[in-house]
Amino acid sequence: MDRSSMGNAKVANMEKDLHLRPTDFSIASSLFYPTYLVFQPLSNYMLKRVGARTWLPLLTLLWGAVIIGQAFITNRGQLFLCRVLLGIPEAGYNSGAIYLISYWYPRKRVTRRVSIFYTGTAIGTLISGPIAIGLTKLNSGFVKSWHAIFFVEGVITCAWAVVMYFVVPSYPDDAKILTSDEREALSQALNEEKQESGRHQINKRRFIMCLFNPSMLLMSLILFCSNVSLNTIMLRCPASAASSALYWFNWHVRWFGSHYRAIIFNGAVMALGGIIMLATLNVGARMFALCLFGFGSFGLLGLAPGWLATNVASNITLGSAATSVLLICGGLGGIVASNIYRNKDAPRYLLGHGINLMAGLLSIVLALLARWNMGRINRNKELSPIDISNMTQKEIQELEERHPDFRYVY
Repeated sequence: MDRSSMGNAKVANMEKDLHLRPTDFSIASSLFYPTYLVFQPLSNYMLKRVGARTWLPLLTLLWGAVIIGQAFITNRGQLFLCRVLLGIPEAGYNSGAIYLISYWYPRKRVTRRVSIFYTGTAIGTLISGPIAIGLTKLNSGFVKSWHAIFFVEGVITCAWAVVMYFVVPSYPDDAKILTSDEREALSQALNEEKQESGRHQINKRRFIMCLFNPSMLLMSLILFCSNVSLNTIMLRCPASAASSALYWFNWHVRWFGSHYRAIIFNGAVMALGGIIMLATLNVGARMFALCLFGFGSFGLLGLAPGWLATNVASNITLGSAATSVLLICGGLGGIVASNIYRNKDAPRYLLGHGINLMAGLLSIVLALLARWNMGRINRNKELSPIDISNMTQKEIQELEERHPDFRYVY
């Protein structure tokens, strides 16, 4: 909801009331990303130090407060400041939620849960539109309709942060929403996979090394490709189509038999949308192509983080580093998307559609490379596994994804 509030406020004449220059809105939209990218690793570290029950509601409360603050801005400088500040609390939420899911569920169930989590993107878009339309009727001389949009949606966010504090547990073994039998069953399922509970601390040296894990980088770049397309069509593709795509992809990996095949399918759907957009100006055909963009990019939105989370579920340090890199790459995709559809390129927008086509094709290449690299590592472990017989328990724990029993899932 809060991600779409800027677009809704623009429709409600925010630009006119703040006397913004033609480029100011794009600048304001882009200013969100620098702090969003920089604070990703720090936020995951704080999640481990403070605990999910405190950290995630705190982030939600802070960004809700910034959204409320946007209801009181009177000039472009204040708008720019709010956008910069908004990136700080939002930086930790997605990566923190994915990280939390990765040590709450057995590996085979992670992707579906991550996909369900990302349905919030589509559902929020569906909800925020009607709310914004209703709030535009509140326009008066003193209170503008865009003031009301920011204020009401910010209050909803802050209220939800309070609810989160009472319902979001930090770890599976202290979850009050589960019965003792359910906690025991979950603990047993995680132990069977040698999966850490989430209470282990992050190894700082390993954290730096894990930032450059090739397999994690490849999966993170797939999210980059997804966000390039996703952010360009977010306000054009029917949200119901995107939401339906995400629900479908909850079961999607099971149908295709692997993550990488599912990603190849989605990349092909995105590429087909790009080809149609480049080939014709027919309105009906282009609307269909936008739906293909939405279907493919929303599918990747759930699949790329889900694939990554599945492979870091048993590794606390790798999981923290990988989810940070994942969301940084996703944010970079948003920056690219903000600058590829230029007014001077109308009506064909060859640059924007061409980049979206390339994003779809690149996601296919990245999926194949990730599959090859994971298969190579798994084969090497079969042929020459590390001898852990003389290692201490701490040394074995620090092996994480290098452990001889760990296998990448693709």
